[in-house]
Amino acid sequence: MRLVHPATRSCGWRKASPGQVLLLLALVLFLLLGFSALAVDVAHAYAERRLLQNAVDAAALAGARALFDGRSPSEARTAAQQALDRNLSANHDPGEGLTLTQFDVQVDSATRTVRVSAQAAIEPFFLGAFYRGPWETNANAVARVGQQPTDYAFLALERDNPSTVNLIGNVSVRIVGGSAMSNGGMRCVGNGIFHADGTVDAALTFSQTGNCRFQAGQGVRSGLSPVDDPLAAMPEPPRPTIPDPPGGPTVTCSSSGNTMTCPPGRYTSAISYSGNGTLSFPGGNYQFDRSVSFSGNGSVILGPGFYYFDDGFSIDGNASVIMSPGTYVFQGSAFSLGDNVRLTLQGQPTSCTSSGQEFRLYFFDRSSFAVQGNFDLVDVLPCDVLVYLRDSDFALTGNTDSNIPPGLYYFDRGTFRLQGNQTVTGRDVLFYFGPGSAFDVVGTTRYLLSGVTDPRSLPYPGMQPGLVLFQARGNTATLRMVGNSGARVEGILYLPNGTLDLRGNASGTWARGQLIVNRFTTNGNTDIRIERVEHVLITRPTVWLVE
Repeated sequence: MRLVHPATRSCGWRKASPGQVLLLLALVLFLLLGFSALAVDVAHAYAERRLLQNAVDAAALAGARALFDGRSPSEARTAAQQALDRNLSANHDPGEGLTLTQFDVQVDSATRTVRVSAQAAIEPFFLGAFYRGPWETNANAVARVGQQPTDYAFLALERDNPSTVNLIGNVSVRIVGGSAMSNGGMRCVGNGIFHADGTVDAALTFSQTGNCRFQAGQGVRSGLSPVDDPLAAMPEPPRPTIPDPPGGPTVTCSSSGNTMTCPPGRYTSAISYSGNGTLSFPGGNYQFDRSVSFSGNGSVILGPGFYYFDDGFSIDGNASVIMSPGTYVFQGSAFSLGDNVRLTLQGQPTSCTSSGQEFRLYFFDRSSFAVQGNFDLVDVLPCDVLVYLRDSDFALTGNTDSNIPPGLYYFDRGTFRLQGNQTVTGRDVLFYFGPGSAFDVVGTTRYLLSGVTDPRSLPYPGMQPGLVLFQARGNTATLRMVGNSGARVEGILYLPNGTLDLRGNASGTWARGQLIVNRFTTNGNTDIRIERVEHVLITRPTVWLVE
């Protein structure tokens, strides 16, 4: 028996030859090289796809900007192609990188969109040694021309004027909770500041002389596209038609005790009452050829009807006047209420779906609605009252605070005149200033005016809720408003073709809402705050990618 040393026993396998090891090593290196080549080319493909997407995005935006500038669809396609070529050439040497195999631009003029798609072959680095198939990428983009919502509380509409906003003197204008925009430029001379919590924007430039400056919490920007008038499509209130005198049989008043009663009809002689009794007009059709006057501590009652005054109607003393729904016409005369007179509009509990205003007051041929007293309202909505002034004034004078009725005040070459030392409050009112009309504040009068916000109570169809002052389109006059301490306008102040000239010693919040004017100027010591309360959406034209 032969003994074998354990160290010389076989373990069941043979030692590999050097040739086999080299072959295995070559195979592993080949696989590693292939994976490395794939990794490099895949990373390159992702980078090229990003570059192609950027170029396609730029092409879609360029085409949409061409539409934004009013160019034709074919010009938009050309602009898109040129933008794509510029972007690709800026990132690749000629003949290298991406090779476009497909490029398409579709322009939809109706929706103002530009759709761009592109496909390109990618030149591989190493993959060609292992893969002979297509190596491509594609990209798509859609850009649109449209309107982007803003937070503008102040908008000056006039274009191409470097002084669309012109601030002179010791001026401080503060936009709280919103931004400001001028379709022209903004100019400030003297010691002033125009500040907005949002942005202060202008289509042209900013001009600052002295210690004036423009500031904004989110930036001061120039060179922006002009903003369209958000109320351009809103109708103006229809111009009222003054009714003719009713005529009728000649009649006279009769007295019984402390009461004078005047039946309906035509009065050719003056009516005068003095005392503590009652002057009563039961209602119907009335024509007064001569003056009507009341003085004392009694009352005047006007029943429902049609009243035509040729020589005025004056009330003095501590009288109370109850006016029922009807039509009241003053030709070349005045409706005058003294200091302590209280006028009550006694309406009816009806809604605004009824036919027209319940109270119609017409003043023409240099008439006036002169009020020194106050108003009470019973069942009166803004849609119930129309005050029309043609070549006439609505004058609130004296030192007694006044509350005026809600409704539409239509000035047709008329003047809204505030005089004295008082506070005039008008809630749910709309003042419409036709050509030749004016807003005149004299003395230390303060005004608190607010627009109608309830859509169910609007004074005329199609009116924008919140509108409080509306200067007629085509009326280029300057509307001067004095911002004395405590004065305030709540709602939309709208002067599409006029200039708002604000002056006075204002303090605190002068406006809560939105100012939309053609031009804006200040002079003197003006310190105002405009708090943004959105009533109408103001958008700015822009181009953006939607896909």
